[in-house]
Amino acid sequence: MQRRKYAVVGGDMRNIYLAELLKKDYQYVEIYGFEKSGKPWAIKNSPLEIILGEAQVVAGGIPLTTDDGYLWAPLSETRTPIGDIIEKVPQNSLFVAGKIKQDIRDRLVQKGVKCVDILDREEMAILNAVPTAEGAISILIGEMPTTLMDSRILIIGYGRIGKILSKMLHGLGSEVWVAARNYSDLAWIEAQDLKPVPLSQLARYVSDMDAIVNTVPALVLTKEILKKARNGCFLLDLASSPGGIDFKAAEELGFRVKWALGLPGKMAPLTAGNIIRRTIYNILEEEEA
Repeated sequence: MQRRKYAVVGGDMRNIYLAELLKKDYQYVEIYGFEKSGKPWAIKNSPLEIILGEAQVVAGGIPLTTDDGYLWAPLSETRTPIGDIIEKVPQNSLFVAGKIKQDIRDRLVQKGVKCVDILDREEMAILNAVPTAEGAISILIGEMPTTLMDSRILIIGYGRIGKILSKMLHGLGSEVWVAARNYSDLAWIEAQDLKPVPLSQLARYVSDMDAIVNTVPALVLTKEILKKARNGCFLLDLASSPGGIDFKAAEELGFRVKWALGLPGKMAPLTAGNIIRRTIYNILEEEEA
């Protein structure tokens, strides 16, 4: 494996583990923005010029930036404008992060930087679905007053997370119902010995569920549908913004509801860091092919 200089700038514990894993691969690694990580080797930042200078790969966090234009670095003691990073990223380097805003992409491309949003990579999304599903199961165990075995759980959406989560819950003995829009997905759900629910008929099925888990990033559990859900049903949303549950209506109706974002980084940061490492290596291998 070719030895390169990596600059890991910002992000959460996933990126700390990414840096450690890269070092184990005998890569040259500089880090920035992890003073509060608890790692002795991360308590002090070198100047950005040193960290980014001659870096061949720059890895940011997921997301890359805060809403107000700073590097997303929740483990840092300082706030760094993203412009300071862009200014010092070397030409001809590879820049990898998540949720990269279009204006930042444009500025990097204008500098001659190869810019890849890691969340657009299919292998990243598939592998990330595993810690997300395990995190969801952990939440369900903690929030539900019953065991998962024999519980009736409805999963909305049969994408990557829906497929893996439904399989895991089925293996634990849950009665798993899965709502999907496409007829092909409904056929696959039935073939997997799960209970198919046409998304258009969701209101007919919510009344008997012990828990409902949404994976669709669009409003599907409306106030009208929630009114038909049983008392005590636990609601868990795994979808990215804006989510799929009318949270205000759910609280007004007395439901326990949780919106769980970024589960891979919270529940299994080492695994998530390794997934990022593998994805970066895949990108580099494609570039060299």
